[in-house]
Amino acid sequence: MLIRPWRTGDEHLVAGAERHLSAHSIDRRFLVGSGGRLPVFYLRHIAAGPRPEWDAQVALDGGELCGWAEYGRCPAGSTAADLAVLVADPWQRTGLATVLIRALVHRMVAAGVRTIQADVSGGNAASKGLIRALVGPGWSPTYEDGLLHYAFDLAAVPDEQLSVPLSA
Repeated sequence: MLIRPWRTGDEHLVAGAERHLSAHSIDRRFLVGSGGRLPVFYLRHIAAGPRPEWDAQVALDGGELCGWAEYGRCPAGSTAADLAVLVADPWQRTGLATVLIRALVHRMVAAGVRTIQADVSGGNAASKGLIRALVGPGWSPTYEDGLLHYAFDLAAVPDEQLSVPLSA
């Protein structure tokens, strides 16, 4: 498996990976009912490729996209960024999300991001565990708009949590 930065054109890999994404997985990522499809607005958004306000890491297995982690800043230039990850169903519960996020955090720091934010549905035990593994058990989310809202400084992430192999 290869972990690498997002490249222009990877949106085509995302479209191909959709067949490995259940409606449940897509709904958890976008926090809304999806009808089992990636949102068109999202596909247009990622087609613009890496830029200062958005970037991602991808995981490829034999040339097939099996997951990606991404961050987005709003407004552009902000030192805070929202974090999201989506792993195709056959590769879930393998530790891939953790590897992707750890690799992405390095790039976030280099891009000037200082604060990570993530919104998670209360029933998403995998995402809650992933955040806990990244920042430790001492971080508690707030509850906003029916979601758990995590916000933490990248400086609070222990260095050993940021160690990541270049391939999984």
